[in-house]
Amino acid sequence: MKRAGWMLVVVTLSLLVSSSVTAHDKKEYTVILGSEGARPSSIDAGILVETDSIFFRNHDSRENATHRILIDADSDGSFDSIDDMYTEWMYTSCELNETGHKIDESCNTTVTVHLAPENGLLPGNISMIHQVKYNEQVTNTPFYAVFSIDNHSQQNTLGSQGPQTQTDPVDSDAFLRGVVVIMAGISIWLTSLLISHRSND
Repeated sequence: MKRAGWMLVVVTLSLLVSSSVTAHDKKEYTVILGSEGARPSSIDAGILVETDSIFFRNHDSRENATHRILIDADSDGSFDSIDDMYTEWMYTSCELNETGHKIDESCNTTVTVHLAPENGLLPGNISMIHQVKYNEQVTNTPFYAVFSIDNHSQQNTLGSQGPQTQTDPVDSDAFLRGVVVIMAGISIWLTSLLISHRSND
C-alpha cells in the first residue's frame, strides 16, 4: 500500500513537470553585421517565435564603420511612422578605461531586438533596413525576419505551402490538466487510506 502511494505521487509530479516544460525556451539569434552585409541576410520562417530575440553585432573590419537597424513595426512600408523603431548606431569597438569599462556609455557594439507584442512587434514578416554609415555615406539594405506565435507545442511555419495537420494545444493542455487532477485525487485518497491503515495498526 505504501509503495503504491509513493509511486502515484511520483507519477503525479512527473506529469506536472512535463506539462510545465512544454513552453518554448527563449532563444537569442545572432546576426553579424560586416562590410559585406548581414549574415544571414534575413531570417526565414520556422526559426523564431515570439519571446525570441535577434542579437545584432557590428563585426565590420573597416575603421569607423557604424551600423544600425530600422524596423517597420506597423508594416505600412514606411520606416518613419510613429510606431516604427530604429536601434542605436553600433560601432566596431568602444574605447575602454584602465578598469575595462566603456569611457562613453552610449557606445555600443551590439543591439538586441526582442520579438514580442509588448515591444510593438506582432508575429509575421517584419521588414527592416540594415543601415551602414561609412566615410560619411549611408547605404540601406533590406532585411526581414519572420517569427510566429509561440503555441507551446510546435512552431507555426508561416509562409509554408500545403495543408498541415496540427494538434490543438488547447485540447492537449486540457487533457494533461485532467490527468493531473485525477492522479492527484487518487494519490490523496491512497495516502488517506495509508494513514487510516497505520492508525488501525
